[in-house]
Amino acid sequence: MTEMLPRSDDLEATWNFIQPGIKQILGNEDSRQLAPHNKRVDKVLSPTMYMEVYTAIYNYCVNKSRSSGQFNGDKPTNQSSILVGSEIYDKLRKYLKTYIGSFTKAPGETFLQFYVRHWKRYTVGAVFLNHTFDYMNRYWVQKERSDGKRHIFDVNTLCLITWKEVMFDPNSDLIVKEILEQITSERDGNVIQRGDITTSIKSFVMLGIDPQDLKKLNLNVYIQVFEKPFLKRTEEYYREYSKNFLATHSVTDYIFEAHTIINREEKGMAMYWDDHTKKPLSETLNLVLVKEHIEKLEEDFVILLDSRDYSRISALFNLMQRDFSLLPKLATSYEAYVKNTGEKEVAELLAAHRETVKSHAPEGANAKKLELTALHTFPPKDYIKRLLSVYETFRAITQECFDNDVLFTKALDNACRAYINVNEFALPAGSPRSATSKTSEMLAKYSDQLLKKSTKPEIVADMSIDDIMVVFKFLTDKDVFESHYRRLFAKRLIHGTSTREADEEAVIQRLQSENSMEYTGKITKMFQDVRLSKVLETEYDLHVKTLPDYTRTKYPELQPFVLAENMWPFSYQEMEFNIPKELTATHELLKEMYMGKHNGRILKWLWPLCRGEITARIGKPGRPPFLFTVTMFQMSILMLFNDADTLTLETIQERTNLSLQNIAASMIPFIKFKLIQQTPTGLEAIVKPETQFKIAHPYKALKTKINFAAGVKNDILNALNHAQDKNRIRDGSAAGTNTSVSNGEGGAAALSGDGLTEEERIQQELNKDRQIFLEACIVRIMKAKRRLPHTMLVNECIAQTHQRFTPRVSMVKRAIDSMIQKGYLQRCDDGESYAYLA
Repeated sequence: MTEMLPRSDDLEATWNFIQPGIKQILGNEDSRQLAPHNKRVDKVLSPTMYMEVYTAIYNYCVNKSRSSGQFNGDKPTNQSSILVGSEIYDKLRKYLKTYIGSFTKAPGETFLQFYVRHWKRYTVGAVFLNHTFDYMNRYWVQKERSDGKRHIFDVNTLCLITWKEVMFDPNSDLIVKEILEQITSERDGNVIQRGDITTSIKSFVMLGIDPQDLKKLNLNVYIQVFEKPFLKRTEEYYREYSKNFLATHSVTDYIFEAHTIINREEKGMAMYWDDHTKKPLSETLNLVLVKEHIEKLEEDFVILLDSRDYSRISALFNLMQRDFSLLPKLATSYEAYVKNTGEKEVAELLAAHRETVKSHAPEGANAKKLELTALHTFPPKDYIKRLLSVYETFRAITQECFDNDVLFTKALDNACRAYINVNEFALPAGSPRSATSKTSEMLAKYSDQLLKKSTKPEIVADMSIDDIMVVFKFLTDKDVFESHYRRLFAKRLIHGTSTREADEEAVIQRLQSENSMEYTGKITKMFQDVRLSKVLETEYDLHVKTLPDYTRTKYPELQPFVLAENMWPFSYQEMEFNIPKELTATHELLKEMYMGKHNGRILKWLWPLCRGEITARIGKPGRPPFLFTVTMFQMSILMLFNDADTLTLETIQERTNLSLQNIAASMIPFIKFKLIQQTPTGLEAIVKPETQFKIAHPYKALKTKINFAAGVKNDILNALNHAQDKNRIRDGSAAGTNTSVSNGEGGAAALSGDGLTEEERIQQELNKDRQIFLEACIVRIMKAKRRLPHTMLVNECIAQTHQRFTPRVSMVKRAIDSMIQKGYLQRCDDGESYAYLA
């Protein structure tokens, strides 16, 4: 190249002047081994030469524009003719095609290496060349593109488009083939030249040029040429790989291997591909590594749960979490597993208890009686703790392995609700549809054990209020629990057996926080009644000591309880009973005192709940007297032996006026602890009028304090029903009360006046409460909606009721019929809807 610049109006001279400089900028084929760095290019092309090329191009464009811009007459030419550059642009385009087409591959060089070597040098030269033609880019190219000529590009883009046309398009399949072979080789564990792969793939992105908008990223070339074949090869490779791996390894090993593959592909090999490939690559890996082996993974899931191996369970979850469509089925399997485990644990516990009962039973014992004994003596603590142990085990797995995922948290809740309410003990197979789960009752008994003062410390050591709340949360029949809890709570209050009042209130507050205990107002009133009764006790004690005939023998210590009848869970039924003469004066004085203070109130005495303490001097001479805790009925019987050592059943019944059931229930603890001797012996003889009972004198016992009231077991007397009719002895019953005199604890009669057991009576009251609750729901719903179809009303009732219990449709229908009869609803003319009557 000479130092003399060509004439500015001579195209051929100008091109011949700049061509050697363009060749040096783009790089000579002979200098192909030179590294394509900017500094090396600067050395090849001196600043002086660079400026001469730039000036020659500038002079030509400016001179041609001026000569083309003169006026022709009075009408100027079109503005586009002023800016000139098309001739030199065409010559450059033709030169680039020839230049790229002249590239030759070196011996022993792969096509990928050949492609990458020339691409590196060519793209650097294209940048410098673009600067050289800067004036043409800024004026002529910009003007042409603004006029809509989208086939005109700046020089750098022209270089890339020419490269794509001459070098890339004819050889793209070969390039991608060699790239995929290299990637496969690396997957097989071989070391490869990563740089060539990375550079070539980046070139695919650069060659994606949108002619309409040069600044817009266009990945069409990258996606069509590389991404799709890459994903297809990945799918084929890992489909075969996973199949072979599973054939020689366990599923657990495969889970960890799949994690290794995914980590390598998505992180270690991320340098190869564009971010666009991230999602489809993940989907491909999910397909061949997870979805296609889902059955084996789900089968192994149960094995992993059996092993309780947190790391392996987490690995499986994280693997399947990659495709959220797989999680629902896995969560369903988890729910079924937890449910089955809970049922199995309860069955094993019950079976062990049956064996214990059987081992302590006499030979030849009736199998049905043994089964009933096992069910009635099933320890509430063991049962509740076993339910909790299953929950705690899987709650830890849900937290540690499943990251508290909402699907698995819900599955755990559903499973716990299932096995806690329905298992071999709570609701065995074949139970009637009306039956309620025994878990509610057992939880109430568990609460009673925790809060009762008489429970041994070693028993309550691992019991807590939190245990109650966890199980309560899963109960479907919360109203059943509330019913049993309130009954036991009432007995603790009147018998003074609560550990502390603060503990009782703590449980009630926790239950309130769970949106339960609608009867909290009743419990508050029960607390209030107890406090007022303590005031009455103090007033009575002060009053009785002022009497002129006061002696502690005539007026023994008294702890009265005055209870609001509709607040306490005791049903009252009038019964005939002769109070012991030793308590007549006390009874009359208390009654007179109370009625004088509260005129117009009616006192109903609940004798079966009354307790007392008797001092018995029937031991050997010189020994301290015995202190017996007895029920009121037991007290009335024992007092008879002050006048005679031997009594018949008929005499006892005549003097106490007690029912056969109450006499027998009271006598059994005396006979068991050998305080009274029965002649003839046997349970059946108890009901015979001529049977004789003799007080033991002297009485021998290891302890001086004996609680006979705790030994009253009424449920074993059901066999005496027929004997009751034969002996024409009237029934007695446990009764609700306004007044109760209590100093201990015991049971009520097994049968009520209508022939129902206590459990049957509780169920009857529960059904009545549920009926009232449903009727209230119906009124509330209809008052808001005014008119509703039958199906919607039933569904609304069930939705509002499920927090307390799950009603059957037949129950809702009965409640609707009841509300129609009471005039709250009426059937509409369509026969399918109900209207609310204000």
